[in-house]
Amino acid sequence: MPEKNLITLTDSDGTAAVIAPELGGWLLRYARRVPKHGLVEALHCTQAVIDRYPREMWAGNPVLFPLVSNNRVGDQEHHYEWNGRAFEMPQHGFARRSKWKVVEKSSTSLAMELTDSEATRANYPFSFRHRLNYRLDQGRLHWEQVIENTGAEQMPFSTGFHPYFQVPLTPKSERGACFIEIPDAKRVMPQGQWERYILKPFPAQNWSVQEDVAGTMFLTDLKKPELVFIDPASELEVILNFADAPQHRFVAIWAKGTETPYYCLEPWTALPNSFSRTKDHELIVLEPQKTFRAAMWMELRPMA
Repeated sequence: MPEKNLITLTDSDGTAAVIAPELGGWLLRYARRVPKHGLVEALHCTQAVIDRYPREMWAGNPVLFPLVSNNRVGDQEHHYEWNGRAFEMPQHGFARRSKWKVVEKSSTSLAMELTDSEATRANYPFSFRHRLNYRLDQGRLHWEQVIENTGAEQMPFSTGFHPYFQVPLTPKSERGACFIEIPDAKRVMPQGQWERYILKPFPAQNWSVQEDVAGTMFLTDLKKPELVFIDPASELEVILNFADAPQHRFVAIWAKGTETPYYCLEPWTALPNSFSRTKDHELIVLEPQKTFRAAMWMELRPMA
């Protein structure tokens, strides 16, 4: 992708973030200078991955909207139903495959917007404005999500983020030594094809990235809305905090395999097939002219 289509934010200490508004508002990089290592990339990203867009987005931090995961209507995969009508919707929605418009920019911050169009209304017949703000502050990367229902009827959606953490963080380490610090939570166990689910206790633990999560592990009711990815050999950690996103009450943990150079910790507002389980009240149903807000941050730093 031409450099002119990428926007780089830089903090006073040299921390950098790179965003591609035209590629789904995709955050591609978040890198910080740390003692002993210099500039360290917290997120996995390569040019080869960017070149595969939009077929694959296994890098950076894609935004998921107006659907997380998949939904099915009867035997129809990638469909959802609302008010008696069925619509097609790709995995994780269309936001990550849409061009976002830059509305504000400074050396340390960027605001982008995605609004409804003829193309989006064909499969999602609602009027909306989705604003995404990224900001660097003293080495920490903050982002805020603001979704407005600009139409005259209720607007249903689910949303989330899909960060791909670099594993390991430096060449001095190895993947198998890394782990995730997870607080007390409950594990979500699907029944059938997500027609329903049950919850099981998940005690606080250090979860090895060597555990196979290719089928995706889901957690909810985290005692603390924060996960910490730790690379002990590099003496580095990356904190993902979503305390200011209370409706992102689920976390999807996924990696394609146990040898992949990334590991995903994904805060979501809903679980798979949420449009077909409305009784579970996972969908956000936004009234006309109302606004949904959520904020998160991540920070790469030496281990505490």
